[in-house]
Order: sequence, then structure tokens, then C-alpha cells
Amino acid sequence: MGVTEIINNIRYLMLPVIIIIVVEFLLIALYYFFYYRKQQTDRKKIQIKKLILGALFIGYIVFVCELTIIGRGTSHYLQMNLNPFSGYIDAWKKYSLRDLQNCIFNILMFVPLGIFLPLIIVKTKEFKWLLFVVVSTTLSIETYQTLSGAGIFELDDLINNSLGGIIGYQLYMLGASIAHHKKVKIKSLVRNLAIPLLMGLIFLGMNIIYAQKEFGHLAINAYTKSNMSGVDLSTSLELSSLPAVAPVYKKMINNVGVEALLQGKLGLSELSAQDNGGDREILLEDKAGVPSTLFISSEGSWSFSEDLYTPEQTSLAEQEPMVDKALAMMDELSILPQDAEFTVLENGDFEWELPDRTDLNKDYWYGDLSLGLKPDGSVYSLSYNLHKNQFIREVNILSFAEVYERIKNGEFPQIKYNALVQEEELIIKKGDQLDLELIELTYMYDTKDFYQPVYRVSGTFNGKSWFTLIQARK
Repeated sequence: MGVTEIINNIRYLMLPVIIIIVVEFLLIALYYFFYYRKQQTDRKKIQIKKLILGALFIGYIVFVCELTIIGRGTSHYLQMNLNPFSGYIDAWKKYSLRDLQNCIFNILMFVPLGIFLPLIIVKTKEFKWLLFVVVSTTLSIETYQTLSGAGIFELDDLINNSLGGIIGYQLYMLGASIAHHKKVKIKSLVRNLAIPLLMGLIFLGMNIIYAQKEFGHLAINAYTKSNMSGVDLSTSLELSSLPAVAPVYKKMINNVGVEALLQGKLGLSELSAQDNGGDREILLEDKAGVPSTLFISSEGSWSFSEDLYTPEQTSLAEQEPMVDKALAMMDELSILPQDAEFTVLENGDFEWELPDRTDLNKDYWYGDLSLGLKPDGSVYSLSYNLHKNQFIREVNILSFAEVYERIKNGEFPQIKYNALVQEEELIIKKGDQLDLELIELTYMYDTKDFYQPVYRVSGTFNGKSWFTLIQARK
């Protein structure tokens, strides 16, 4: 789940929370006008403050229940993950903000609890009582989730939620210190911000270590291991133990000048442009005022299309005269880096394809490029998905025998290879049968855009097709 999706979900969940808080504030207002104003003692004034805090606290509790209990499915019955800090280790091995943000969100979710409790319940101003309430609350949520199937009991959640409550308590203590001394005391500031500062230093250190590494991390490098005890693992493959090497490449991204090229060659002018997370969308028009859109991806690919044109299905006889026009247009644009396989598609478009040649041990291009032409030879669509891989060096990789040992030890990710497959079907347990039928070398990009060798291990799991991916580089 990305940051944008999280924000949209929070907006959706906040609606009932806002309604509840508004109703509570209306009740407090009625209480104030019809009763409170007649009582002017300090005790009554304090009660109004507590009522407001209580109203906000109830809204917060409803919000947490929406996130953790209400409306969740029941597909994780009695599932547990008792590996401490597994989420952080997963995020590090994949170097994935997507994985890390779940840990951070679980911390932030309980920060308000650490602030509210000492403001509402005097006893929780003592740290031991606050910690007891925070741990009990998150333990109750995790227990409910695992017993109802609404979620997995994760030790990480217990740690992160408790950490969030402690940070909230420290923020409360910092605020109380400032209110009492009428100034910010350095000692109090450092003491009460110790945990966020320590976490910041840890993340900074991790980024420094990551920057010093030659290669990036692969998304398949998961922390969790499968328990292979009692699993019938077999193979008819010849498992060589001889040392092996494979090349590593790096994706070279260069889409600078695409807009200027198309404007010059196709006679276009820019109307507007919008940037979104590194991607760029540009609205263009030709001399006749016909609008078109150019989308440039931060990953290096781009596509151009005329907005109002609908291509018609063409016959083979109509396609043949257009081939020379397509080849001439490609020569004029000069965007094809080398000779490629040329194909006339069924819809009348033209395609150039360069195969993925990871066995070359030198720089190479791969991908495809498609072109759509109108009957008069003008361009209505152009899709560029070619990438240059720069040869870096050869690296030592696992032998087939070492790959088999990885499988035997459960050191492989569980990959959901089909949308219909349930998570519980992927869990390998005692009595299951796993037969390995093929181990082949393939490639995938890491978090630094290096194209690394990966083993694709496939076979059957309890009679059904199965595969996993294992990093080949040692």
C-alpha cells in the first residue's frame, strides 16, 4: 500500500470519526449553555476541559478500531509472526519504503494514546502505569485479530504500538515541562525526544551503509523462512556443485530531450505540463490544433498518443504500403538504437523488438518500440519501452546444489503466483510434497537499478504448479 493509498484510506475512515466528535461537541455545547454557565467553580471548568479531551479521545479510539478491528476480513485465523523486528529486517533486505512505512504507521497510530492517557487518567502520569495500559491495549487488539482471523498476531505490531505509546508519553512530558518552566529546557528536550532521535540516527546509519554497497537490494529477499521439517522435498535434477559466474548490468535511464524531439519532428507545441513523482505528463497540439499527450516515465519509457484519433482495423493489403512509411519515420526520428526485429501487428501498428540478451557480457539494449500511423503517414501513437543495460562485471553465483540447499533450509520467498491463490495455500508445512523440476537463471532489477542474476526454481507443490525466486549472486 503506497502513501497516497494510505492517505485516501485515512480520509475515508475519518468521516465517521469526525461525525462522532461533532455530535460529542454538540452535546458538550448543550451542557455548557444549559448547566455549566450556572456553575462558576474551578472544579466545573476542569470538567469541561476533560469533556473536550474525552470527546477527542473517543474519536481516536473509534479511528483505531476502524484500522485494526472493524470491517476486516477473516482470512488469517490463528496466524502468528513472533519474529521480532521482522518488518524492519524485511524493509532493509528489500530496501523498501513500502515495507518500512507499515512499521512507521503502527508507531504513529499509538502516539496519540501516549498523549491522551496522562491528560485524562491521572494514574497514567506514572510511566509504569501508562506502559501497562499501552501494552495491554495493543495485546488485546493483536489477540482479537488472531482469534477472529481479522489479522495476524505480529510481535512487531506489539513492539511498534508500544513504542508509539512511549513516544506519545515523552511528548506529553516535554509539553508539561515547557508549560511548567515557561521555556524549553535542553535536558528535557533531549530526554523526551531520545527515542525519535535514536531512530533517526539508526535510519541515517542504514542509509549510509546502503550508499556504500556496490549493488542494491532485491525485492525477493524476504526475512521469513519456511519450516521445512517434515516436508517431502525431491528432485530429479542433476545438482552441480561447480562454481559459476554471471554478468551484472545496470539500467541506464535517459529520456532527456524527448519532448523537444517530438515537437521538432512532428510539429507540436506545448500547452501544459504536470510532474507527478518523477513522471511527467505533457499536453501538446499540432499546427491544426489537434491535442495529444506525451507521458514520460521516471523509469525511462515514454508514450505519445493523439487524444481524439480512433484507429480503424486495416487489412493486410492496406498495411503493406504503410511499411515503407513506418521505416522512413523511424529513420527520421532516430530513436531506434540498433537493428531490431520488425513486426506488423494485427491492429495495423508497427513494432520493433530487441531481446533481453544477458549472456553478452557487454552493453546492450532490450525492449520494444511501437508506432501507429494514420493513412496519410502521420503519427498518432508512439510507445518507447527500450532500455540500455550497461555491463558492470561478472559476479560469483550459487551453484545448483547451493540453490537446492536454500530450498531445503526454507530460505526462499513465498510468491503469490496466481490471484486466486490464498495466502494459506502458500504456507509450506509438515506433510507437504515439493518436487523441484527446473532451476534456471533469469534477471531482475534491484533497488539501485542493477540487473542482477536470479534463480527461478519451479516445480510442483502438492501436485500444483509452484515457483520461487532466489538471489543468485553470493
